[in-house]
Amino acid sequence: MSSGSIAVRYSRALFDEARAQNLDAEIYERLGVLLHSTQTVKDLQRVLLSPRVSKEKKLLLLGTSSGLKAADFPTERDVRHSLYLRFLWLVLEHEREELLRVMIYLYRSLYREYYEIDLVVFETATSVGDALLKKVEAKVHARTGRKVELVSRVSPELIGGFCLRIGDLRYDCSYKTKLQNIRKRLWNR
Repeated sequence: MSSGSIAVRYSRALFDEARAQNLDAEIYERLGVLLHSTQTVKDLQRVLLSPRVSKEKKLLLLGTSSGLKAADFPTERDVRHSLYLRFLWLVLEHEREELLRVMIYLYRSLYREYYEIDLVVFETATSVGDALLKKVEAKVHARTGRKVELVSRVSPELIGGFCLRIGDLRYDCSYKTKLQNIRKRLWNR
């Protein structure tokens, strides 16, 4: 079985069970925090893939990287009381740590698809205020008629302007792109 289909099966099973238990939103948030941790903490992936680190320690690491407190963890290996911890333990038990990020992306995608939520990424050269972010969110919602999950990123390489990504659509109104287009036109003369 390919790794892609394994990740899909794990994500689908977690999503279906989470929906059945009405925990899908909570797990969506936890997985979002864990995804952010895997992207920002350099050594997290290395530790997860290390055979020297026990599964129990990896579970504790994943749980705390998801925002759980130490008190939320079971005292022994029994993680049956929590669907989220049970899922993480299953990933560790079957040595699928290298697929965890893919599973997170897939779960979050299934959740957004089910609840008709558009992931909107708004990139600017400098940080912007909440008022502008709310305006962008309202405009996208008015245009698509769907709920909006807005992610704001600062990308200084844009120089100015913004890039807006709604699903597969990308609107690039950055100074960087405008300057590149001017350069191309000048070279093609």
